[in-house]
Amino acid sequence: MDIFSVIMFVAVGLAAGHIAHKTNEGGIKLWLALALGLAGALAGGLGAAAAGVKFYGPLGHMVIATGGATLCFLIWRQIRA
Repeated sequence: MDIFSVIMFVAVGLAAGHIAHKTNEGGIKLWLALALGLAGALAGGLGAAAAGVKFYGPLGHMVIATGGATLCFLIWRQIRA
């Protein structure tokens, strides 16, 4: 995985965290939302790279990072419920 991939995963993870914070109506603190988004995006990227998934351009990176961040938020909500 190159540096561009890591930068894309960090950017998308932070954006996903910010969006989750804004849409959750105060149910999640900003720092926690950013941390969950970042962790999910990086985990999704590393997991996909380990599985041999090819990233085709910035759009591929965004899809993988968004999927990882979304999965991380869903798992967090299930644990909290």
